[in-house]
Amino acid sequence: MEELRAARPAHLADGPIDPRTRQTELAHAFAQPRQSPRRGGKPLTWGLGLAGAAAAVTAVVLVGAPAQGPTPVVSPTASGAATRPVTLSAKEVLLVAATSAERQPAATGDYWHVSSRSRSLQPVNEGFVISIEQESESWVGAGEQWGSGRTLAVKPATDADRAVWEKAGSPRELTFAGRKRIPIKESGGKPYTGHTKSEEIFWLGRNVTMADVRNLPTEPEALKADLLRFYEGRDTESDAPMAEDAWLFRVTEGLITDMPVSPEVRAAAFRMLAGLPSVISLGQVTDAAGRTGTAIAIAGASQPKPGDTEEGVVQVRLIIDERSGRALARESVVVEPGGMQAGLEPGTVWNTTTILEAGWTGEHP
Repeated sequence: MEELRAARPAHLADGPIDPRTRQTELAHAFAQPRQSPRRGGKPLTWGLGLAGAAAAVTAVVLVGAPAQGPTPVVSPTASGAATRPVTLSAKEVLLVAATSAERQPAATGDYWHVSSRSRSLQPVNEGFVISIEQESESWVGAGEQWGSGRTLAVKPATDADRAVWEKAGSPRELTFAGRKRIPIKESGGKPYTGHTKSEEIFWLGRNVTMADVRNLPTEPEALKADLLRFYEGRDTESDAPMAEDAWLFRVTEGLITDMPVSPEVRAAAFRMLAGLPSVISLGQVTDAAGRTGTAIAIAGASQPKPGDTEEGVVQVRLIIDERSGRALARESVVVEPGGMQAGLEPGTVWNTTTILEAGWTGEHP
């Protein structure tokens, strides 16, 4: 015990532990292979409380080799100085998110409400790039759905694009994809609303009902098996071949972003993704709403947009807030410009959907 006390990091000796540090360090430990029980006896255990466990974990994390796809987390000391960054893999980030998700209280209501914003960059024939920004809301009940939305702006994406637009005479209507015309709209347009009746409202590689979503398995392996019943070795939107990991990643996006699943199912989805060999962390990023999270993706899973004859290649990534156990946004990042992304630089966020609010309510429009 004296040796353990001597090894205790200084930033844990006095004062509270930063919650993010505690979660990430514990996740790192829990992600390691478990020791096998000693033959003929009980498994080896440590008689440590949560703070003691965090102290022991920290000693391991700070000297460990960085995992693939680093997400650096700086551990503060009591004096305000920083220790060496703790490097987290995508697996560890997702395990933290799973723990956070299952701690969220279960909620109920008559309608599942989602509020989101989207932004898309579109090169136009006039020689510059425009930004198309929209907002939408939906309310889903048993067998019916209400929706509303509006265009916030259609305008030159940057100051340089605006300069080109003005040099071209500030045209009020633009052409993209060689045919479609769209008007410039610098301020918010009129909202539109709609109401539909349908049992199959959600999408999990196939159309599913509210009951289907609410009855998904709460264990990672069972959830994986349930989803893979509909995997046929190809993309969900085309006949293009798609590996199993990439297919599961795509199908699971909705479960952790904006579907009315229980905290246990969302946690199972995070743990299932954590178990995919090709999932990677792209590090900390900021979403379109200014929130910080960790971007994860599937290595080598860049896909041409279905139906795009010029086959521009994009990588889909999810921005995860591991502290709340939710996905903040879904983004498509340009890998190889072409087709709808022709004229955009590699690394550009081509389009993004940001989830601002998702939860149960007792009312609809």
